[in-house]
Amino acid sequence: MAVTRILLWVFTFILSSLCSCTQMNNSTINLGSSISAGSNSSWKSPSGHFAFGFYPLVTGKYLVGIWFDKISEKTLVWSANRDDPAGKGSSIKLSRTGQLALTHSNGTEVVIYNGTSTDSASMQDDGNFVLQNSSSGIIWQSFNFPTNTILLGQALVMGQKLYSNANDTVDYSTGRYALEIQELDGNVLLKAFHFSTPAYWNAITKGNVSLVFNRTTAFMHVISVEDNSTVSNMTTTVPTPINDYYHRATINDKGNFQQLAFPKANGASQWIVVWEAITKPCIVDNICGVFGYCTTPDDKIVNCTCLPGYLPLDPNTPSKGCYPNVVMDFCASNSSASNFTIGSLDNVDFPNADFANLAKIEQTDEDGCRKEVMNDCFCVAGVFYRDTQACYKKRMPLVNGRISNPTTNNMVAFLKVPVENNNLNHKDKKESPSSAVLLASFLACSILAVLFAAIGICQHPWAQRYIRVQLQPPPKRKPVEINLKAYSFHDLQEASNGFKNMLGQGAFGTVYSGVLTLEDEEVEVAVKKLEKVIERGEKEFLTEVQVIGLTHHKNLVRLLGYCNEHNHRLLVYELMQNGTLSNFLKHMELHPADESAEVEYTILTDWVLSCVRDGNLEATVSNDTELLSDYKRFERMAMVGVWCICSNPTLRPSMKKVVQMLEGTVEVEVPPLADAQIF
Repeated sequence: MAVTRILLWVFTFILSSLCSCTQMNNSTINLGSSISAGSNSSWKSPSGHFAFGFYPLVTGKYLVGIWFDKISEKTLVWSANRDDPAGKGSSIKLSRTGQLALTHSNGTEVVIYNGTSTDSASMQDDGNFVLQNSSSGIIWQSFNFPTNTILLGQALVMGQKLYSNANDTVDYSTGRYALEIQELDGNVLLKAFHFSTPAYWNAITKGNVSLVFNRTTAFMHVISVEDNSTVSNMTTTVPTPINDYYHRATINDKGNFQQLAFPKANGASQWIVVWEAITKPCIVDNICGVFGYCTTPDDKIVNCTCLPGYLPLDPNTPSKGCYPNVVMDFCASNSSASNFTIGSLDNVDFPNADFANLAKIEQTDEDGCRKEVMNDCFCVAGVFYRDTQACYKKRMPLVNGRISNPTTNNMVAFLKVPVENNNLNHKDKKESPSSAVLLASFLACSILAVLFAAIGICQHPWAQRYIRVQLQPPPKRKPVEINLKAYSFHDLQEASNGFKNMLGQGAFGTVYSGVLTLEDEEVEVAVKKLEKVIERGEKEFLTEVQVIGLTHHKNLVRLLGYCNEHNHRLLVYELMQNGTLSNFLKHMELHPADESAEVEYTILTDWVLSCVRDGNLEATVSNDTELLSDYKRFERMAMVGVWCICSNPTLRPSMKKVVQMLEGTVEVEVPPLADAQIF
């Protein structure tokens, strides 16, 4: 009996060991494995804390992502397709050749990793999804491509950025805010990356640094890459024991960078804020959009309100900003002070950097500031600071409006409000009852008279013949064809080697080099992948392509084709081998007319400014007979350009005046060359 029990114990031990080994092996994803969207399957980490697969959205679409899988709030921490959600039936597959790719339900493929040395994949317990070679070495990992979150053990290095979601509850696409380590000086900062405004928060760090989320202490700090020393501490305290909590650091849709913790014990329902960069949410740039202003009752909740005379773009999402109820040109010839009133808002400021300030008026009072706003047609608002007795005049558009500390009562904002929509001092005017009755009666009689006359005319035989002819549906206009080749996204992805050979990056997209076959000949092309125009419709995009395709000039790159497939918008241009125009102008030496000149200028603006100063602007076009034949027009355009690059922003003309100067309706005065910096 004893021997039997021993054998049974040994058998049970061996069986449990085998089960354990099988469980460990199940955390390894082998080549050929795949997951389908809508199947509720995922690749889990050994402990089950994290899962990789299709994350469901409220829209019915899916993101290929990683999330905390054991908590009630399945918090997403990484995504491969945040701007291009997949539909039901899509699949993610680790192919037998080593590729990790998303295949949409329509067959479109998006390659996440395009290597050939992959042996297996693994969802790890720290939230990192990795691809490994046959030696178990990591050849690709999600930690190197963060979206809006970093986890314990993860570091953000120079050149990497975190982008907020558009909305943390329903829309996980790229939002308006970014956290980055500035490559120029190593400063960790937060900014509204769509705008050219400075950062609204920074950690005041410098050098070759990285932002580390320490795996052992759960503290977040900036360290020096050279000697691993701490440059700046962010976190000062964390809940303990550390292993009893889940941890993450995220830039949220309100532009705040926060470190959060979630108790692993049963019953927890929300994340706890451990540390945050922003303690006054209204200081975040563009938090309430254009023509909106921000208030907060507790420095946590953000309330967005439209300025007087403006309406919300989206009543359901006030943070999207506002638009004028009535568009009015305060500088129009028929505009006068009777068309608007000046409203006032206590403790409201528009601290949107110097570019938005028309002028600063010193040593004035509130009445003087109000008059400045009223009398300057280019000015839409002014902020008067009571402590310094200064008035800052503001131009369009008004952004970053916010209520300052109400206890200080240090400032007042003055705002132009059209009379038709004056919310501040509006008095309702009512017609007298007798007038209203007479007007209604007159309109009713007139409508009936017109109606009876129309019926009588329509019944006449001549009218019937005319109506039959006129009411025939007009022939449908044939749409203007686009004489350009339409490429599939897969074709351009393959032609550009998976969008790996980047040529440059601009505000609306990234340009990659590639090779396409055109008329049985391989041609080098530049593929521009538009990244911020997904919200544009198909009709608008094709219209723009049509306009570009019809434009031909010897100095313009020719458009060869386009891609308009689902959310993918790409343009295909001929490749210019000599690089970008900006680099060419930056590095070329302009002797482009007088080789005997004593000074050589390496920047085009320097040379033009110098020629204007010396009264020798013709030297800039001495070799271009076409421009010399119309020199007066060229001179005007060059002078306008010099005005526009004036180092003092307040002296630069408005776009309206620029158009007037270019059209010749306004005389172009001599630019302030003494103020213009030669740099």
